[in-house]
Amino acid sequence: MPLAYDALQLIRNDGVGFLDIVERYPPTTPVAACPGWDLSDLTWHVGEVWDFWARIVEERITDAEAVRALAEAERPDAHELLEWVTAAHTAIYAALIDGRPEREVWTWTGANRDVEWVRRRMAQETAVHRWDAAHAVGQPDDLDPLVASDGIDEFLTYFANISTQGAGPLEGTVHLHCTDTRGEWFVSKLDADGIDFTREHTKGDVAIRGRASDLLLWLWRRDARPVDIVGDSALAARFQASSRLE
Repeated sequence: MPLAYDALQLIRNDGVGFLDIVERYPPTTPVAACPGWDLSDLTWHVGEVWDFWARIVEERITDAEAVRALAEAERPDAHELLEWVTAAHTAIYAALIDGRPEREVWTWTGANRDVEWVRRRMAQETAVHRWDAAHAVGQPDDLDPLVASDGIDEFLTYFANISTQGAGPLEGTVHLHCTDTRGEWFVSKLDADGIDFTREHTKGDVAIRGRASDLLLWLWRRDARPVDIVGDSALAARFQASSRLE
């Protein structure tokens, strides 16, 4: 299904917004959304992700052996970090413009997927980390509702899991509901085998409601505006804490 937003434009604009923040603020600025990190750590992480996926797409990598053969990026010295991350942003944007959307490449999902999947993943990664940087310097703003709603769908599809060793199933149903744009999901199962969800309005044991931006940031365990939780609040907390965010 085509995205309701321009992923390439988002990667360009939010990437530039991210770079503007890391250029203007001290690299030692703490990033509350990523405990233990400062702005330089966040910059390194984002650049490393951009660099990795640029090479996957540019080199048309389709198997895990080729991924393992990729040389790992080395963290630049502090005075070179901005130049390096700017180059990484240019590289991912160029690779995704040049790459045919239908061409398949390796992904960590367990299956090869098309370049459009990478565009979506990089748009979501860049949007959330731009928010992290803006929040760190006291300039938080919202993610676009259409982008955030799609981000919720992507999160449920690829990131929701039972990550804690020995953890049991969720034992309850969850309804997520965007209040400012289209987007509702009913999670009927979440256990070690994965997640089952549908995109519909159905009453769950707990309803988690809010603007799309706030819901997505809540799923990613960011300290944004609170969401409304109606029903089993303990279930909502288990659901939020269940996924490994790396």
